[in-house]
Amino acid sequence: MNKLTILTLLFLVLVNALKAELSKASNKSMLNSNRIVNGSDWYDTSGKLISAHEGEIARFGDTFYWYGSSYKNNPQGRFRMTAGPVWNGMQVYTSKDLKNWTYKGVCMPRPKEGFGLLGATGRGHVMYNEKTKKYVMWYRWFVAMPASFLCVATADHPEGPFTPHGPKEVGSWTGFGSDMNTFQDEDGKGYLIYCDHNKPKSGGNWRYAIRIDSLSDDYLTSKREGILVFDSGCEAPAMVKYKGKYIAVASGVHGWAGSNTKCAVADSPLGEYKKQADISEQRTWSSQVTDLIYLKESNTVMALCDQWWIPDRADIDKSRYLFLPLFFDEKTGRANMEYRKEWSPLESQANQKK
Repeated sequence: MNKLTILTLLFLVLVNALKAELSKASNKSMLNSNRIVNGSDWYDTSGKLISAHEGEIARFGDTFYWYGSSYKNNPQGRFRMTAGPVWNGMQVYTSKDLKNWTYKGVCMPRPKEGFGLLGATGRGHVMYNEKTKKYVMWYRWFVAMPASFLCVATADHPEGPFTPHGPKEVGSWTGFGSDMNTFQDEDGKGYLIYCDHNKPKSGGNWRYAIRIDSLSDDYLTSKREGILVFDSGCEAPAMVKYKGKYIAVASGVHGWAGSNTKCAVADSPLGEYKKQADISEQRTWSSQVTDLIYLKESNTVMALCDQWWIPDRADIDKSRYLFLPLFFDEKTGRANMEYRKEWSPLESQANQKK
């Protein structure tokens, strides 16, 4: 082997080693970056697909907690509207930057017997009650539509385990409710925003109205006192306080397909709410809002959205998520959502492109 050949081989070895190091550095940089990339599969820090559907992102201290339902290994891999083992428990992930999520396990497991054994549980939302020192989760449970109930569970820690306390009556005339969310105001008062899909007393089709109820001081029961925000055709509600206004959103009733986001704004949690035109485009970019969270670092509201696995629903646990910014114009009194292919929720939005 001549000298030139040896030098060439040595050069190639060095080039390949450099490429490997650059690749490692690039992967590490991507992992540590807090830029969200929408339209892609999201993995936790162990490399597994994040499984936290129709849930919320809450903040306790300096840590974000992502609660959601897991549909891994379900019979037929799909969510059904009748009784059956279609739910694997409520899961929780934690993050400091909204980008890198660490799996913390099942915070409310599927019961082995008794209440909750059949049916499906979802829409878990958690608040910390300062008076009782408990973390309170409200969630939806049903065995077969339209019999749907709102339930409560409590825990001593945000990662659980949460202990169910059964269904609670809410402000609809039947006491039932479906898709729901919670809101905790700055004064510590708690509220429940939910879908009342019951038929009116006078008969007719399900209304799919959106209501807001006041909660008791311990957050464990609804006072069954509240208001109607949207009178029909809505589900998957959420609310947030932003720039001194209370913003309530909901989707249309389109099953697994995306839906444009409806919006109403008020000066207090119990209204009166003024309805606006839809605040999203392209059926909320083929998704459905499931939660809103205010981020003080960037003075931005971030919407957590579900992009359900549409083609054949063969494995809905593969469904994706979107993080999208929601803005509010104080001059016009209007909110709007924007799509971001890639963005940093915790950084100022002023210089971030659509």
